Amino acid sequence: MPPIPEHIVDQIRDSISIVDLVSRFVNLKKRGRNYFGVCPFHEEKTPSFSVNPEKQIYKCFGCGAGGNSYQFLMQIENLSFVDAVKRLADETGISIPVSAEYKRQESENEKLYKSNQIAERFYQNQLSHAPQAVLDYLKQRGLSEETITHFKIGYAPEKWDGLLKSLQKANYPLSPYQKLGLLLRSEKTGNDYDRFRNRLMFPIHNQSGNVVGFGGRALKDEPNSPKYMNSPESPVYQKSRILYGLYFAKEAIRENSAVLFVEGYMDLIQLYQNGIKHVVATSGTALTEEHARLIRRYSNRVILCYDADNAGINAAARGGEVLFQQSLEPEVLILPTGEDPDSYVKANGKDAFLELLKSADDYLSFRLKVLKRKYDFQKANDRSQAVAEILETLLPIQDNIKIGFYAEKIAEQLDIPVTMLLNEIQKKQKNARKRRAFSAPTPPPLQDEPPPESGADQPPPISANSAMVFTGAWGGEKDVILLLLAYPDKIQEHVFTHLQEDDFLNPEFRALFQLIKSRGSNSEKELLHFVLENTASEGIRSLILHEMETTNRVFQKPALYLQGCIKQIKIARYLAKIDVCKRKLKEMQPQDSNYLPELREMQGAMEMLKQWQNVKPTEE
Repeated sequence: MPPIPEHIVDQIRDSISIVDLVSRFVNLKKRGRNYFGVCPFHEEKTPSFSVNPEKQIYKCFGCGAGGNSYQFLMQIENLSFVDAVKRLADETGISIPVSAEYKRQESENEKLYKSNQIAERFYQNQLSHAPQAVLDYLKQRGLSEETITHFKIGYAPEKWDGLLKSLQKANYPLSPYQKLGLLLRSEKTGNDYDRFRNRLMFPIHNQSGNVVGFGGRALKDEPNSPKYMNSPESPVYQKSRILYGLYFAKEAIRENSAVLFVEGYMDLIQLYQNGIKHVVATSGTALTEEHARLIRRYSNRVILCYDADNAGINAAARGGEVLFQQSLEPEVLILPTGEDPDSYVKANGKDAFLELLKSADDYLSFRLKVLKRKYDFQKANDRSQAVAEILETLLPIQDNIKIGFYAEKIAEQLDIPVTMLLNEIQKKQKNARKRRAFSAPTPPPLQDEPPPESGADQPPPISANSAMVFTGAWGGEKDVILLLLAYPDKIQEHVFTHLQEDDFLNPEFRALFQLIKSRGSNSEKELLHFVLENTASEGIRSLILHEMETTNRVFQKPALYLQGCIKQIKIARYLAKIDVCKRKLKEMQPQDSNYLPELREMQGAMEMLKQWQNVKPTEE
């Protein structure tokens, strides 16, 4: 447990509505007593992500993700538990009493965020003292003072040590800036120097508004120096998970039920300045599946707006395919030759650009146009290659209705019988399944009965999307845990009197039992959140929430059922003990000094087994 008092952790959590928190990232709709939406943690078409406002928990019935407000924020924002608590504490205005020592042990990510923030202020300050040529460039690009301030655009001076000297003067430690890639070390001299020099600086924010990196635009041509340079990846900046401008665009995306993708920082900023605010850009990388999952939290409709050159068309084809295969609804707008979003909106205005967006093609139509330019459809070999290429795009789609619709569209465009296409798709899907089956590792066998008490292999850890069914003693152990969570004030004394940690054969259930026992008496809700917050295993959290939400376990006669579970656990424990003793005795001679004690231990276990077999559970 982190050094934050538990009552403060509880107070902060109870002050936050999990529905409000999740709604920042997922479009939720009420259905019965719960809210449902498309899971932000895996690809799905039908919403299976449930939020329970009464218990203040969430659960995805598809991938198994689940927990409370803290776990959601940790997973969605890649935060530690402490950082998630601090984030929600800031929102609720609840102060966290921490020692001077803890303040010195500030989390690594927070240090990096603060270091980026300090660098951001340095670059902003440098812009106010920049050479006239830099200010003229901004004016020539048509950026207003308001826009420059809003996006916190700055300037890296044309010096090897501009940022370095500023940090040294303020006595800031240099290691975070080295880790972020803002400072580099010379191999020749061993001295540090600035990565960004004579560049316009664009801070890159994550969804929460923290600066995670920078993009730098060169202000003059230099040999062996790229026009745009981005921060390297770091613990807080993974390019495949960050979209430039998303922090500013979130609300506009929801309002427009669409997101507009452009290629460059200037394209995005100019559109935003002209009132087109539902716009994002990748930061120096191609569109990825993680980008697709990220944007799906806000909208399914995506419009790719790229230049008409080969690079723009190829980027639209590749990026659109990623979005298409992730069950989004991509459209593609290729701008008039020689234009980019920046130049077009400056020359023609907001209304003209929005009108142009209406002419965007759905992705499949765009892809067919590209194939018609790429291949000669009068040649059998070219036509065959084109069909094979477009069908590869459809293979990951599992919705047969969608596949049928797309196949009809392709058949019409390419003048090919739709039955031929559907047969080819089925053949390719069958081959793909065979390849996956051939390359997949053999799963460990599931065991219905517990392993021997010692000398046996440990069971595989429970995974988040595990479909394991626990029977026998393990089923009893699981249900004792659920009963303790459901009726903590009524049954704890009885359970802790009759069961000890060693009675649990499954190590993960044993750890849960120890955790609940360490907490002592609590209300049902408090104990559930305590377990969720102190259980490292995502699989265990998922199992608990699955039983509580999906199975909705209501024990009709909890006292009677509990006694049955305890009896089952005890019988399994003594059977395992007897088995271990028998195996040890087989390896001994009667005259061995340990033989008689081992025999007595086995006889004692057999006596206890007989007693527990004769126990008759009652409702008292």
